[in-house]
Amino acid sequence: MSAKPDFGKAIVVIGGGVAGITAALDLAKAGTLVHLVEKSPHLGGQVSSLDKLYPTDHCAFCPLWTEVRNCMLHPLVSVHTCSEITSITRKDNSLSVILEKQPRYIDEKRCILCARCVPQCSVDAVKPPGEHIYPPSYYIDLETCTNCGDCVDICPTSAIDIKKQAEQTEIAVQDIIWATGFQDFDLSALEEYGYGTHPDILSSLEFEDLTAESGPNRGAILNKGNNRPPGSIAFIQCAGARDLRLFPYCSAVCCMHALKQAQWVKRRNPGIECVIFFTDMRAEGRHYYEYYLREIDGSAIELIRGRPGLIYPMPAQDGIAVKYENTTTQTQQIRKFDMVVLNGALQPSLAKAQASGYSPDLNTEGLLCGISPTIKFCGFCREPVDVEASVIQASSAALRAHVGEKQ
Repeated sequence: MSAKPDFGKAIVVIGGGVAGITAALDLAKAGTLVHLVEKSPHLGGQVSSLDKLYPTDHCAFCPLWTEVRNCMLHPLVSVHTCSEITSITRKDNSLSVILEKQPRYIDEKRCILCARCVPQCSVDAVKPPGEHIYPPSYYIDLETCTNCGDCVDICPTSAIDIKKQAEQTEIAVQDIIWATGFQDFDLSALEEYGYGTHPDILSSLEFEDLTAESGPNRGAILNKGNNRPPGSIAFIQCAGARDLRLFPYCSAVCCMHALKQAQWVKRRNPGIECVIFFTDMRAEGRHYYEYYLREIDGSAIELIRGRPGLIYPMPAQDGIAVKYENTTTQTQQIRKFDMVVLNGALQPSLAKAQASGYSPDLNTEGLLCGISPTIKFCGFCREPVDVEASVIQASSAALRAHVGEKQ
């Protein structure tokens, strides 16, 4: 049973991923009014794009969908999607937060998922909600839409309004919790990785989407270039991470993520050769080391200690060459693979936000620093962490905010 609401103290949680959702629900269950702000059209963050979660190998969708629904329906939680913070100022004994909400153009309360608007759009601006999004509703991509209006009349429930404008709202809060997470980073600037030169040189999140049971191939492991099963896949760790040219930090999630992806490839197609190139295998979480041992003990997954120095497409797109030094045997080799997965280039989302709009003080790595006593933070905006650590930090931040403690 939730505690009695405290109508004199509201808290804003910025970021609608697992950390933000956890903090919002913990606060609401304690009787605190919460404003949950998310810049995308739906809650869930990066976890909504994951297929499985380590170390349990459970479906990522099931617990996330339940928590998103609980958040959307809780009477003490106001969810602001398509919204960003434009300013935070102190007024008397509270903080004034200005939210700017971009229009979805399609009202999620009226959308019935009939998809009649999709073929009407000549520029593919109408986007589906995704397999596991709650509440399910199409939305229109603001950057693609030409405001032609062809989709408006076809909608049977009058859910589309392309003339809707951005709206600003001021809310007064006592505290702020930052939970803005991370984003995939374009590795094309580091030419040795060959990103963008071949359709089957993918980031780890792109590979996750391609091979997910809810993805385009329904769990089948297929090359993006020719739609055939690959004979071999190379997983490259620390691609862009622990690298002074891009991200000097360890991204924390990548070792376990690669182990998870490789073992699910082997489960779905045992004939595919999987090789993980790693710098150090970091499996420090509870049950993580057992997960690592389970995957390499008698497994067909090959682990090579070494960071490839050159990845390039073969002539006529006939595979991908990976040049590396095996630091265990101290030998240099070149091997051919059908697919390469680059793992590690994860950037705090606030690093990009700082260039486009309001953000708090960040260090040189894009992580939060210099926080005031009324602002808490959790998850990847604080330090590179995985789902389990993000949830723990979120509950801790919610508790401190509820009782009024300093960071």
